Amino acid sequence: MIAFEEILRMRQKELKHYLSGYLKKAGYSVINKKGFLYAKGEVPVLLVAHLDTVHRTQPETICYSADGTVMMSPQGIGGDDRAGVYMILRLIQSCHCHVLFCEDEETGGHGARAFTKSGIKPDVNYIVELDRTGSNDAVFYQCRNRQFERHINSFGFQTAFGSFSDISILAPHLNLAAVNLSTGYYHAHQPGEYVRLDEVEDLVGRIAKLLQTKTEQFSYTQR
Repeated sequence: MIAFEEILRMRQKELKHYLSGYLKKAGYSVINKKGFLYAKGEVPVLLVAHLDTVHRTQPETICYSADGTVMMSPQGIGGDDRAGVYMILRLIQSCHCHVLFCEDEETGGHGARAFTKSGIKPDVNYIVELDRTGSNDAVFYQCRNRQFERHINSFGFQTAFGSFSDISILAPHLNLAAVNLSTGYYHAHQPGEYVRLDEVEDLVGRIAKLLQTKTEQFSYTQR
């Protein structure tokens, strides 16, 4: 599997091309359209991350803390949302979920909007986006399915609040409950952004357990 550093260093188009090939080698049938990359899985959960970052250049220099648990870059590390991309690649090694990688989330969710116009309707029970700061956050935006919220938080997450992400567009369109979970990055959109690799590992483990839990379909309910 590709190293996290390589994912961080790729430009959006380069990363999209790489992921298309990676998913095909992993046994997925891939739909590559302007704005998004979708792959149909077997586990009835849609995993979502976005491919762009706010930084003007990709990180040339990547620095680590003395204990190796923290990574950052003078050019901006791009953990938002390359940490989410990396975590999805880790998760699908054991959980063959449906996958959606969106372009241009940072400038208004353009990739997610393109997906809603594509006619694709994944047969899944709910959506998990991996695009949130911290280590324990679960953001549901306008989705008001209390049963779904309790289910997600039973895996060690806590309800938090956010203004926008791709699932703000996807969830009401697909009429599915959705959550945005932490991916271990901090100080998003700032030069001092960093990623806690120990938290990334913990989150991958917890989310894998979540994905392996069989549930019924959770519908989207407007707040």
